[in-house]
Amino acid sequence: MASMQEAMATAKGQLQNRQPYEALSTLSAYQTLDLDSIELLALLAETHLEISALSDEPNGQSHAENAYNYFKRAAEIDGHQSSQGSYEKYLWLGQLSGGHDAVKWFRIGCDRLRKELSSENTSENQKVILKKKLCEALCSSIEIWMTDLCMEPEAESTCESLIAESLMVDGNHQESYTTLASIRISQQRNSDARVALQRSWDLYCDSVAADKSDQALSEDGSDEVAQISMLKTLTRCCIETESFSIAEAACKRILELDEEIAEVWYLSGLIAAQQFAKFRDVTHLKSAYENFQTALELIESGSEEPEELKEELINCVAEAERQLLGAEEMGIKDLNTGGAEPEEGDWLDILDDEED
Repeated sequence: MASMQEAMATAKGQLQNRQPYEALSTLSAYQTLDLDSIELLALLAETHLEISALSDEPNGQSHAENAYNYFKRAAEIDGHQSSQGSYEKYLWLGQLSGGHDAVKWFRIGCDRLRKELSSENTSENQKVILKKKLCEALCSSIEIWMTDLCMEPEAESTCESLIAESLMVDGNHQESYTTLASIRISQQRNSDARVALQRSWDLYCDSVAADKSDQALSEDGSDEVAQISMLKTLTRCCIETESFSIAEAACKRILELDEEIAEVWYLSGLIAAQQFAKFRDVTHLKSAYENFQTALELIESGSEEPEELKEELINCVAEAERQLLGAEEMGIKDLNTGGAEPEEGDWLDILDDEED
């Protein structure tokens, strides 16, 4: 049997080649041992995570739980050894947890990142990566405070403190401005949120122009996945603040990366529906209908989306059809009412029911 170090080297190569099942098989002889190797535990955790993320894996949740347990065991050993590095496992534990547990893991991970940033042995290139990781961790912690822990008395002040640090660490971190916008939306400060969203979008556009992201996407598609996730969050914040131009541009960009994401067609439909509710221009209503219908067709053709989204789309398509029929019967192309509020049962009802 190969030595543990040889097995780990082989497994790392298999993971890089997107062969997580093969990597798990390579490491299988070490799974039942009383492990005390942080490196091996982290590698086993990463392998289970890769498997859990596969769309056709029936036991994805089980693999995610295994990953959590391996990361937790590695963190326990690391704590006993008083290690000063290895922040990754704590960030993963934060992502795999919720509530106060998640906050605790993110806090430890952020502490490790701060120590590495302050070390004289850390190069400038390494600091760029560490700053990005720290900003991401701070934003992830804010998300927990705004969801799981939103009713805690210190939630708002904690979010303000964390976002202030993130912006101080890197004033050009795009995700931080989207997170800032989310905080301002929760405070009903939509004007400030719009400013943050514009800054977030400008930074994204600058990054695309600077490194030509279309050509620089990683082979495994991870960069593309990260872009899409970030842009969907940005779009939802824009919908809440009626930042139509940014929302439309963000959706267009996502569809350039992957035009078969039903949720993004749904978001595009919401943007058009919101514009119809505000301006009463029937062209927006037609656009909403077409986007909702495209999203529904993608789901019905096998797109993996939550059942709740399909049900919502059925309602949206029906509402669009109802209103289009009404406009057709009236024989008009423009329902502009001079800024009058829509009647009860109009698109705003659907938008109000929409959850992030």
